[in-house]
Amino acid sequence: MNILKDFRFWLCTIGVTLLGMLSGLSAGNAQSYYQQLELPSFAPPGWLFGPVWTILYILMGITFYLIWTHPVREERRTMIPLFVVQFILNFIWSPLFFGLQSNLLSVIDITALWILLVIQQLYYLRHKPVAMWLMGPYFLWVTFAMALNYGIIILN
Repeated sequence: MNILKDFRFWLCTIGVTLLGMLSGLSAGNAQSYYQQLELPSFAPPGWLFGPVWTILYILMGITFYLIWTHPVREERRTMIPLFVVQFILNFIWSPLFFGLQSNLLSVIDITALWILLVIQQLYYLRHKPVAMWLMGPYFLWVTFAMALNYGIIILN
């Protein structure tokens, strides 16, 4: 079956992307807070985050579709909760960092997210390698964002 004709593909891709964007919107005036911070030298400009996250959420949505439609039920039972928990940790980071302006809570959250992503990527490698590759850019971005978050907590 052509996945582009599968309603679930569009539900996952658009749904995850919209939920991800909702996290950003719930963060309040993120740009203002980001500009007030003492940033590490490797910090990207604030405008870059929106386009990067849009692409990452699309890739995450495609991944969710692939694990939701995975033919082995027992593996789906592990992959779906891993995905949901990492998505929740991802979702709450923006409100913690920008909304509450809590560098400490956000660094705890992103560290837990990164650890879970390592576990998730290893599981995907064994059971759904295409999901691992689709989540690879997200894993790399979270790794970078974690370093940025630690840099911010040190400088501020």
